[in-house]
Amino acid sequence: MNLQQLRYVRETVRQGLNLTGAANALFTSQPGVSKQIRELETELGVDIFERRGKRFTGLTEPGRRIVAIAERVLQDLDNLRQIGKDFADQAAGDTDRGSKPRIS
Repeated sequence: MNLQQLRYVRETVRQGLNLTGAANALFTSQPGVSKQIRELETELGVDIFERRGKRFTGLTEPGRRIVAIAERVLQDLDNLRQIGKDFADQAAGDTDRGSKPRIS
């Protein structure tokens, strides 16, 4: 399991179960999105999406729970990145405090 697979699942849901829309939003190919979702389903041992032929028609019960967890994981990842950025910006600001103002 990897974060990219979780992103693909989340974006597929955001795009109304449209794999082509998800692929376009993620700047990748539709077969790649489909393959990664299938690999995640195989690893987890459950179908995330209900299917009619090759089309996704909805989320399964485990799929709804997986999507909720994926949303939280990806949000937490964004939060971690923000903390890093905030503290990096703060550290950069601390070094500026010791410099003398310039007069042009």
